[in-house]
Amino acid sequence: MRDRIVDALPRSDGESESLSPVRRDRFLVYLMGPYRTFDVDAMVPAGADTKAEVPSFATWNQDSGEYAEDDVLRLLQETRDCLRERGFNAFLAIDVGIDLEEMDAATQSIAFARASNVTVFIAPQVGDNLGVGIEIGSVFEDLLATEEMDRPAARATPPERARRMMVATEPSVRSAMLGSVHARWDASVRTFSDAADCCRLCAQFSTHILNEERYGSLPKKD
Repeated sequence: MRDRIVDALPRSDGESESLSPVRRDRFLVYLMGPYRTFDVDAMVPAGADTKAEVPSFATWNQDSGEYAEDDVLRLLQETRDCLRERGFNAFLAIDVGIDLEEMDAATQSIAFARASNVTVFIAPQVGDNLGVGIEIGSVFEDLLATEEMDRPAARATPPERARRMMVATEPSVRSAMLGSVHARWDASVRTFSDAADCCRLCAQFSTHILNEERYGSLPKKD
């Protein structure tokens, strides 16, 4: 999948746009976020009560949040472009251009997170409910579904892959999932104030992981 992502990003394919080459094309930064281009229905378990159990953008209420749907996608794209200007090969799921008939949205998110050096979920205030649970929860549970994690949170030991994941959220966002990201998975949760601050946080985290691969204890992806 790493090679497929690297090869796909410079090309325009269907609805995906071509992205300019970057200095570190093998250092992949996967950006996730609650924008409606993501196929929510593909993430909902069979038999789920969609009125009671499906969060956020399945029942988007842009009047109660600070962002409309297009604004959220724009924030992710601006963060992607800012990171790419700094040399990181940042991308959104829609940039890779894999057809949902070939691979459903949930499987794509898991595959992209596995393949990437860094995974960031950007969580702005989008309305009454924040739908981080289904999407990022599936990625965390896939990456961290180890024997050491199959126990109560107090005795669980997150694998080193958790160090590659960060949630960037606005201070006003409240979600039980965000609390469990740090408590259960020991992953990083940071807050941002605007698009520039979001890019700065993501760039700092990506640089930290890059240095950990070069000089620290994280293995290189290639």
